[in-house]
Amino acid sequence: MRKLEQRIKNSFLNKGIIVQKTAPRKDIELFFSRFREKYVSIELVRVGGENDGGYLVPNNFENIQYCFSPGVADTAEFESQLSEEFDIKSFLADASVDGLPIEDKNFKFLKKFIGSRTYGDFITLSDWVDYCIGESRANSILQMDIEGGEYDVLTFESAEMLSQFSTIIIEFHGLKNMFEKNFLNMITAIFEKLYLNFSICHVHPNNCSSIEEMGALKVPKVIEVTFIRNDFIGEFLSDKKISLPHFLDRKNLKELDDMVMPEIWWKK
Repeated sequence: MRKLEQRIKNSFLNKGIIVQKTAPRKDIELFFSRFREKYVSIELVRVGGENDGGYLVPNNFENIQYCFSPGVADTAEFESQLSEEFDIKSFLADASVDGLPIEDKNFKFLKKFIGSRTYGDFITLSDWVDYCIGESRANSILQMDIEGGEYDVLTFESAEMLSQFSTIIIEFHGLKNMFEKNFLNMITAIFEKLYLNFSICHVHPNNCSSIEEMGALKVPKVIEVTFIRNDFIGEFLSDKKISLPHFLDRKNLKELDDMVMPEIWWKK
């Protein structure tokens, strides 16, 4: 039987397909349970555009000097608003483009990808931060949308390094793989690292994709998660009950149907 299974696996592998067992259901449920446990009700504001590129974040901009924003899109509305309203300097990086969509006195661009090592077209997040601001320990925002590269970055960087950001906004891609054991182990380790210093204050599904389902377990393929560093929670804590979608939420792609975050992720 094992030889037959191996031949079947090898046959799929030769076609570029990897066959894996699904993760234990209890492990997936534990991930959701921890997500709900670390979700706190925070007063939020919307920064950026009305659609893709706009994010819900805590209004702690008086404490922030810098924004690090790997992944450059056709617009920079998030960084522009930070510059115009709060005079926050944004560092942007992306090796797939030659420059920024707009000019701003507070923007500085690096033609590099952010990854798990500094080599060639890649630079680590920690090396990039050191290059931009040296030993400054001023509070910063990390806003990262790098099409799946977030896993390399978050696996490599330490909890201590990430804790220098007061707010972290990450778009997580490929979450349909959460039903696979190895991917679930990786993303669980990443979230547990973040939970050491951060809590979740917002989650929003990107309607560019769909929802994968295993019975009652529902996983949007792409989600945006906002984290608040724990020492800021007391200042921005809300007595309002968590409810999604938030009244400030907007569709990422206005031409597609809206998507609601499954309750298993957030409803306590």
